[in-house]
Amino acid sequence: MGEMKNQQHIERYIIAAIILVGVAFVLWRGPSLQYSGMKLYFPKRDSQTLAVERRAIAPIGSLETKATEVVHELLLGPISRKLQPIIHSNIELERVISGNNAIFLDFSVKDVVSFSPEYSTFKHAIEESLRATIPGSYRIYLYINSNLSR
Repeated sequence: MGEMKNQQHIERYIIAAIILVGVAFVLWRGPSLQYSGMKLYFPKRDSQTLAVERRAIAPIGSLETKATEVVHELLLGPISRKLQPIIHSNIELERVISGNNAIFLDFSVKDVVSFSPEYSTFKHAIEESLRATIPGSYRIYLYINSNLSR
C-alpha cells in the first residue's frame, strides 16, 4: 500500500514538472509566436544580405492599406544602426492596388539611373517584408514610374 502511494506521488510530480515546463515555454517563446507587428527587411550595414527588424505596428484594414503601411515604414528606414536604408534615391509610393490575388505597387523615382544599382535589394526587401507581415497567397508587382519592373 505504501509503495502505491509513493508511485502516485511520483506521477503527480512528473505531471507537475511537465506543466511547469509547458508554462515556461509559453512565457519564454509566446510573444514571438504570436507577434502581429511588422517584420521589415533591411540590408545589413556591412553587406547586401537582408536582416529583419520588428516594429510593434500592426497593420490593419484592407490589403491595400496594409501594404501601404508596410512600404511607408520601409521607406522611413531602419531604427537599428546595424542596418541601412533599402534605397538611397528619392523615391515615393504613388499608389497601391490589390486584386486577383496580387498587389500592385507604383513608385515614382526622379533619378532612375542612380536607382538602378539598388533596385534588386529594394525589390527583395519589399517582397520579403510584405510576405512576412501580411499573410496570404498573393503576387507582388512593382512599377517604377508607371512601368512594370522585373
